[in-house]
Amino acid sequence: MSHQPLPTTPRTAPTLGGVLDAMAQTRPAHPAILYLGQSISYLELRERALQAARALQALGVRKGERVAVLFGNEPEWMVMCFATAYLGATMVPLNTWYKKDELAWTLRHCGVTVLVMAASMLKQNYAQQVQELIPDLAQAEPGALKCPDFPDLRAIVVRGDPVAGTLSWNAYLALAQHTPLAETLAAAAEVGALDPAFILYTSGSLAEPKGVVLNHGGVVGNARGMGQRRAIDGDDRVWLGSPLFYGLGATNAMPVTLTHGATLVLQGNFEPGLAIQTITQTRATTYYGTGNMTRAILDHPDFSLARIGSLRKGNAGTMAEYKRMTLVEMGIHQACPAYGLTESYGNATVGEADDPLEVKLHTSGRPLPGMELRIVDPVTQAPMGAGEVGLVLLRGYTTPGYHNNPEENRKALRTDGFFDTGDLGSLDGEGRFVFHARLKEVIKSGGINVSPTEVEQLLARHPHVRDAHVVGVAHPVRGEMIVAFVDADRELPEQELQAHVKGLAAAFKVPHHILFRTEQQLPRLASGKVSKARLAQDAREELGL
Repeated sequence: MSHQPLPTTPRTAPTLGGVLDAMAQTRPAHPAILYLGQSISYLELRERALQAARALQALGVRKGERVAVLFGNEPEWMVMCFATAYLGATMVPLNTWYKKDELAWTLRHCGVTVLVMAASMLKQNYAQQVQELIPDLAQAEPGALKCPDFPDLRAIVVRGDPVAGTLSWNAYLALAQHTPLAETLAAAAEVGALDPAFILYTSGSLAEPKGVVLNHGGVVGNARGMGQRRAIDGDDRVWLGSPLFYGLGATNAMPVTLTHGATLVLQGNFEPGLAIQTITQTRATTYYGTGNMTRAILDHPDFSLARIGSLRKGNAGTMAEYKRMTLVEMGIHQACPAYGLTESYGNATVGEADDPLEVKLHTSGRPLPGMELRIVDPVTQAPMGAGEVGLVLLRGYTTPGYHNNPEENRKALRTDGFFDTGDLGSLDGEGRFVFHARLKEVIKSGGINVSPTEVEQLLARHPHVRDAHVVGVAHPVRGEMIVAFVDADRELPEQELQAHVKGLAAAFKVPHHILFRTEQQLPRLASGKVSKARLAQDAREELGL
């Protein structure tokens, strides 16, 4: 591929396309991506993205339209991310755990015009799902789809086994020849900080998923702040275990890496043995995994501190026990605690890389530049003092709203510009944030508010508990009972765990019932998170409540 002309772009560019242009200009040969033995430079990533953008234009994609992408953590995901970014189109990263009905709902809800997908991944056959959703697909002209059930959908691109009525990946890229490069560069010049870059869909544990709109300026601006707190520089290799379709991937690890000229290490999908191997082979320096991934890596027979010894920085998480595993058991001493949600562009608070261990374990850092955090009384809205727990409000790098969801927008977007997180937390005397619980998950037992998060962390401190999930279940006398679901590495008496919690905390935090589950038995949402609603239902049935 011949090199495309590079515009003079400042490293402070406010769009994803501008960031890639700047890095391709200043670090053209530096690896942007390492993937299973492949190395893709910033210049090569830009050229692949421009080719894919030109192909999208040939399919009629214009600014403001939505392009859905269903890939694992692989270079093609990144290519499509920047291809849509160059055009001012909005990328809708689809969850790789989606089943047919979830895929259909999402395509309709956000009016996708082009779907770019893998034919299959692990146990998921996406090609079959699409063929079942569009029975007449085989008769369609590739790139000119007309389907009453999906009126906005014009084209489906499939990488992998061929699917009749769709474009293959190579045939799609070949469409670039029909779009002059100048036309694509002109479109890129019209994209600004306030244009949406992503719509990321949340889990939908209690209702339909919410499509979180995230703008270029927020993705890029907040990533610069997150990277500075984590001391990321151009020599870092950032290992990403979390899916790119999550906020931790799309609006945290990925833009943090790109805005600092570092290298993103991808491995397709998370598997702990492959993670250890990938970290070892790439000498990754920065860790981006979730707490359950950390636990899986530590429990894997191939784990040793020597094999992951290159890791020095990264994301330590929010919960104390997960932070301890990352900082102490994995020895990633410069990893930073953080608090955030999809609606806050990855993180709202991040600790400092050189903070003392005890500070990291018990707090989640201060608000990032450009982020304002307030703690207020959930009922009166009065400001709370240092150490007092209240409702968390954020202003600054927060979502402009949920796509096509006025009801949720009314709940979350306040007239004063603050975003209502629905979380409970506090600020210590030095302005560091301490997460307490999700407001809607707080258990009221015997008239006392109990944080399920705190009880989960108390249980996780037991040496034989791998994970714990706590829910409240209605009870005629107590109001709610505290029920814990525990994944243990050996058979444990319920009374032993209750005594363990009682030895660490007040008696009212002790679970009334403890039910044991393996990792595989825990009910999960499409996002991979454990469904608290399903757990509460299981508890009612098992306990006869």
